[in-house]
Amino acid sequence: MFRRLLLLFLLGFAADRSIAQLVTECPQNIGFENGSFQNWDCYIGEISGTGERFPDAVRPPRVSLNFSGPVPGQHSLFRKGSGRDTYGEFSLDAPNGSDYVVQLGNDLTGRGVDRISYTINVPANVESYSIIFSYAVVFQNPGHEPDEQPKFTARVFDPMSDSSTDCGSFEFVSSGGLPGFQPSDRDSRVLYKDWAPVLVNLSSYLGRTIRLEFTAYDCSRGGHFGYAYIDFNENCSIPVTGNITCPETNSITLKALTGFFGYRWFNAETKEDLGKSDSLVISPVPAVGTKIGIELVPYPGLGCTQTLYTVINGMDMNIRDPVPRCISVDLTDISLKVGNSSDLTYSYWRNSQATIPLPNPSRVAVSGVYYVKGMSSSGCIRILPTRVTIVQVPRVILNRVLQADYPETIDLTKAYTPAPDLTYSYWMDSETTIPLRDPDRIYKSGTYYIKSTSNGGCVSVTPAPVEIFVPEMAIPNIFTPNGDKVNDELTVLLNEEIKVKSFRIFNRWGDVVFTTPDIENYWTGIKESIQVPTGVYYWVFEGIRNSKPYSRSGYVTLVR
Repeated sequence: MFRRLLLLFLLGFAADRSIAQLVTECPQNIGFENGSFQNWDCYIGEISGTGERFPDAVRPPRVSLNFSGPVPGQHSLFRKGSGRDTYGEFSLDAPNGSDYVVQLGNDLTGRGVDRISYTINVPANVESYSIIFSYAVVFQNPGHEPDEQPKFTARVFDPMSDSSTDCGSFEFVSSGGLPGFQPSDRDSRVLYKDWAPVLVNLSSYLGRTIRLEFTAYDCSRGGHFGYAYIDFNENCSIPVTGNITCPETNSITLKALTGFFGYRWFNAETKEDLGKSDSLVISPVPAVGTKIGIELVPYPGLGCTQTLYTVINGMDMNIRDPVPRCISVDLTDISLKVGNSSDLTYSYWRNSQATIPLPNPSRVAVSGVYYVKGMSSSGCIRILPTRVTIVQVPRVILNRVLQADYPETIDLTKAYTPAPDLTYSYWMDSETTIPLRDPDRIYKSGTYYIKSTSNGGCVSVTPAPVEIFVPEMAIPNIFTPNGDKVNDELTVLLNEEIKVKSFRIFNRWGDVVFTTPDIENYWTGIKESIQVPTGVYYWVFEGIRNSKPYSRSGYVTLVR
């Protein structure tokens, strides 16, 4: 039989100071916005088997989980544009418009259990703090016993005491008659619940540590599976918008999270009821400082009624200058807007009149002053400058032509004047993946690379062409292939007029121990994967110079 469990949920944090509604910065990467599972813990495991195949089954089934880190196919990241759910027909894009969602689990059967968790430190310097996550669930009801059924659990708990917070933990077990669920149009055996939010008040946990934990379970009989798509909000502010007013405003529209079972707006001072939907239009605009409350009533069994407050305010907006970066700066980063009114949308511009748009504000690669335009839902506007600094690491300026006559060498470390605030390294390739051994005595022509690195980690790479003039042919009369990375290879240098046909090496009995048509395929004292003994060896070179045969021979001593 086929069964699918799908859930998506959106998490945000709200800090209510009862004075102003300001942007609160979220825990790092709680929304997977750096494209990884940084700061997240990932687990895989299984639920013990039940049913006819397991006559000695333990009831209720036991769950075993192991920390695994992200496992492809079980903890997977997906970018925006992933399509829609097969059964619920809702979008798999992040509900908050962010770039990534996470798929938890997969569509393979086998009693699998998958989990992700995040540990947060609740701020101590706010008056109240709340978690808001939204979820959508899709699963098939296979008709097993309740403890065997597929299920999804959400826990918000204190890891020190392992005690769950009030209203923040719940469990969905696949069954008929679940509140808010309806059958899929594609498969009537599949039930789904569209988006619905849950609000968890953490005001009694200020300054303490809280863990968020989400787990999807297969059925314990092994024939029905599930997975989850998950996303989290990176703007951790009170989830009520529209409270910003300005002189030209005639009305304001307050908006709360959609998807709750019920709403009640009221004047916090007079207790007068103002509305019962997820939005509230107020005209004329109340005086600045007026406090409006809203009760969010969840679906039965899914949390507790919570009350939020918003204050009618003027527009608070400041833009921090971003930290200097090496390649590009993200002006859309929410951390640049901490302390702003939460009810603002932003656009990005090249000029102070906001008439020339900035094409890619998330990747600004040129230093300069740019402009951020903030607009509230009530129409208030402010335009502020911000300075972007892209750190440019200067390339190395070579102080001489890097040429020498063999057997002289080139010292690359002395070929430039170093800057005191940079460090330098030397490489064989422009990608700086192959270190250059002995950069202070280069004996072979070629292009080498100097990498300059600033204290902040910015880099530049400068090519350094080296030319060693070889009269005809240069080969040492001794080499020491003992593995110390010094003189371990029998290097052969040629004048560029000479073309190679073959290079052979013989032992004292005339046996060939090495042969190659590639003169840069240096001998390391190995014949057929076996080290040859210390001794004197005879070499023969054959090639062409100026269209005529060219040959040389000689002796080399191998010492280990």
